[in-house]
Amino acid sequence: MKRIPQYQPDEFNTILNLDWAGKAMQKKGLNEFFIEPLQVLSEAKTPSQPHRKTVNDFVFIKRGFLEKMVCSDTFTVQENMIILLPPYKIRTFIKNTPDIEGFYCHFSDDFIAEGPGLKYLQDILSYAEIKNNPTLYLDEQHEKRIFLILKQMESLYITNDSMELVRLYLFTVLGEIRHFIEKLPKEYLSANETVVLKFRRLITSRIQNLHAVKEYADLLNVSPNHLNKTIKKATGKRASEIIIEALVMEARALLSLPQYTVSEVAVALGIDDASYFSRLFKKHTGLSPSDYKKKIDLSW
Repeated sequence: MKRIPQYQPDEFNTILNLDWAGKAMQKKGLNEFFIEPLQVLSEAKTPSQPHRKTVNDFVFIKRGFLEKMVCSDTFTVQENMIILLPPYKIRTFIKNTPDIEGFYCHFSDDFIAEGPGLKYLQDILSYAEIKNNPTLYLDEQHEKRIFLILKQMESLYITNDSMELVRLYLFTVLGEIRHFIEKLPKEYLSANETVVLKFRRLITSRIQNLHAVKEYADLLNVSPNHLNKTIKKATGKRASEIIIEALVMEARALLSLPQYTVSEVAVALGIDDASYFSRLFKKHTGLSPSDYKKKIDLSW
């Protein structure tokens, strides 16, 4: 069984009950690139279920705000801010203000493979990973330039005028974001901060199989006690708490899929005892897995 649902763009209507795919049905390459004004979110059904995407995406806010949970951290994205996420990040769309304005855009790695786009993207994502924060508050100059470019991109996309020109504009947007980051104070990681960064990476890739602090400590070549102290100092949470949060988020997402039973979800998460899984899930959510599935069915 797959882990957290990973959606292609032509399946995005499942996430927020928005027919983005339908609106772009005349366009080829929806799974490669898409841009849309945020006013469409007035029709969205929130919150979404936790999910991954097969594409990179960003949201640029001109007015209003929205909230997104990325892994287990919640971020508020306000006016003149941007949030950019790679495919592997677990995200949950929580809510937005009715007056929200700006742009949503997604693009595949292949769409920006030829040219400087991938390098720009990697630099941006590396900075966000070090900061453990995918949001940026732009200064006035960068905000104005990015907004004008996004307006032009959307206009070209709607008219099917030139996807090659859209691609070049996307390079420029990513270049503007990287240029803004380069002007910020440099970030240097201490030895302990490096441990925290590596721990978060391991959580993302290994949570399905590894649930014990010692297992992660062994991979990081530190003692469980040192890992707990380091994570606690950096995040305010014990390493075990972060592991459980990630596990429960994976469980929530899989339970939202009607084709999987509670027992199948438990096995997919590396838990052979379905009763133990049910107790664990209820302890941290207040609902049994079965009740959670019923709640999801009723809300959708």
